[in-house]
Amino acid sequence: MEPRIWLLVSNHHLDAWLSSLLVDGVATAGLLVLAAYALRLSLRQRRAAAQAEASFDPGVALAPGEAVVKGTVERAQGADVAVRVEVEQEGSETESSGVWSHEWSETDRKVRVQPFYLRHASGARIRVEPGEDVMLVDALDGIILVDRKKRIRVAELVPGEEVFAVGELRRAPDPEAPTQGYRGVAQGFLLVPPRWQRMLLSSEPLGQRFARRAAFHLRWGAFAAVASIMFNAAFAGFHARRWLGETVDVRVTELREVERGDTDYHEVTVQGEGGAAFVDEVSFAAFARLRKGDALRARHVPSWPLASAIGPGVTAHSAAWVALPLLGVVALAYLIRSHSALPWYAKKVVDGGTGKLPDVGPGGQEPLAQRAPKRPEGRRRKTSSG
Repeated sequence: MEPRIWLLVSNHHLDAWLSSLLVDGVATAGLLVLAAYALRLSLRQRRAAAQAEASFDPGVALAPGEAVVKGTVERAQGADVAVRVEVEQEGSETESSGVWSHEWSETDRKVRVQPFYLRHASGARIRVEPGEDVMLVDALDGIILVDRKKRIRVAELVPGEEVFAVGELRRAPDPEAPTQGYRGVAQGFLLVPPRWQRMLLSSEPLGQRFARRAAFHLRWGAFAAVASIMFNAAFAGFHARRWLGETVDVRVTELREVERGDTDYHEVTVQGEGGAAFVDEVSFAAFARLRKGDALRARHVPSWPLASAIGPGVTAHSAAWVALPLLGVVALAYLIRSHSALPWYAKKVVDGGTGKLPDVGPGGQEPLAQRAPKRPEGRRRKTSSG
């Protein structure tokens, strides 16, 4: 009697095409594309950091055109502010199992700007006229508590603070420069926003903010690459069947039902024409149909017999489905962290903490323990950590 020929696959193994889709497409290509994207962003930020640092040379003489100017802030005559950003927040508090927490969420943002001056290292006094869309890279370290559920966080350029300013430098009349004879207002340097761009004012070296973002994206790119490598290492048997294996005809030499704990396993021993033999597990339904001498197709790995599997194609265990949530979780976490790691001036400001909202003290001030310290004018503030 001719042996019966069955087309079976190992127990809990997926079809060959689905195995390749999950392992090659999702866990390998998907995660590596995410890693490459993060690396690309990191390189872009590193280039921006290098360009920002290279664009500033304190020894270069002032000249009209696009420029990066470093100087000490001086207010214009009669002005009570240079640049001031006020972020209004509303507070809320919640209780869970007796534990209180609170959150402050941004509801509005106001920017006050007036012309001011930068005292350059050369001694020149440069007039700066920023627009209301100016981007202020500075610490949001001032707090005004309006009432128990409303406060204002403040970032402000103060006199005496050293600032990097990016804009377009031009020669123009300076209303505060000493007049020259009967001709009236003297000429001076004026810094205005670059054409089609926002003016950037930064109390920290320009390259630092780009360098931090570059390091952030590089870490996540490495994390995605490592996740892909670890996944593929867990499915080394799949890759061995593909690259080291061969599809062969085998015959069933032994059928054995093994009980381990509360689970029954159905093992099949097969042997090829060359004498190579290995043991694999099949489903109960397939086990019930098989008889000794039946012919099967198998993917045999001579150098790694444990990686051999019943079935003509290169298949992977159904655990490969974990590739989908793995890619989804890594991508979602990267997106969330990418947004949360943005500095305050590039996103909605939300702060949280433990305990209830602070009570308002006399005169509408918050308690001394939570009040932001005032900085005297002329003292340089700490740079933003964003």
